[in-house]
Amino acid sequence: MKTQFIRVNDIAEVDPSRATVYDLNKRYIDSHGNMFGLRYNRETRKIEIIKIIRTPAKTAPYYQQRMVQQKYLARDEGHAVAPGVSQPLDNGEGFDESGEAVFDPTAFINRCLEMMKTHRDRLSGIMMNIKNSKVIPETERMDASTLAGIFRNMDIDGIRRIEKVIDNHRELTNYPRSLSYYQSKLDTAGRDLFEALGDDGRRTRFIFFSEMHGSIRHLYRSLLKAVRDLEFFLSEKDVEGMKQLTFAEKQQFQDAMTSIQNTIREITVILRDTNRLEEFIGNPENF
Repeated sequence: MKTQFIRVNDIAEVDPSRATVYDLNKRYIDSHGNMFGLRYNRETRKIEIIKIIRTPAKTAPYYQQRMVQQKYLARDEGHAVAPGVSQPLDNGEGFDESGEAVFDPTAFINRCLEMMKTHRDRLSGIMMNIKNSKVIPETERMDASTLAGIFRNMDIDGIRRIEKVIDNHRELTNYPRSLSYYQSKLDTAGRDLFEALGDDGRRTRFIFFSEMHGSIRHLYRSLLKAVRDLEFFLSEKDVEGMKQLTFAEKQQFQDAMTSIQNTIREITVILRDTNRLEEFIGNPENF
């Protein structure tokens, strides 16, 4: 389906409550030249209006150059190989010929899979450093029990769930189940869009991105809560006042806190960009 451009005096003239999945490829331009589109919000299960921000073509080369410079600067400074150091997340954005920002869903998903492996190893390192720091000794039963519960959540919602997402991606890529199986997992709007696509090739592409979107968002929403719970719990500890700790033990604790903060920052970026993936999935012309 081609994009349809429709002139309106004011975007208020468009009633999203009356829109269907067949309207998601429409673009509305008001009297001031502002462009708007429609997207399906999976949380509210409603179609909503969004404003489309366009990057002028003459400024696109500048942003492309800045992206390349930042990538090589980080590499030259050794950030790409430093353990536990936050790296800028390549969210799969580029520029099309008009200079508009283009979201590449495949690049974003591949980058997420790479980050999952990093986070899986980092979570194990965080838990090991906290245990070795002896900031929470086993003799303090209440704190030790709370920490054990948080670690259990990090293992279930982080390490194990990461493995499930990777396995799900492998299944979708190498030996997918029938389309009807995945169709049954879609909500009403998703099934309507699935039916509207018609061709099995387009439906397969839609299912792949829809499945990965759900897996990535569910993983990182759960993991973000677990990691934030850990950060809050540890932030209440006066490590500098614990005279019985050695310098090495205090350093291990500080390394763990740095890794926690980096992980929270990276997860926040990933969750923000899953909204871009959701917008992509909601537009039938992308398939």
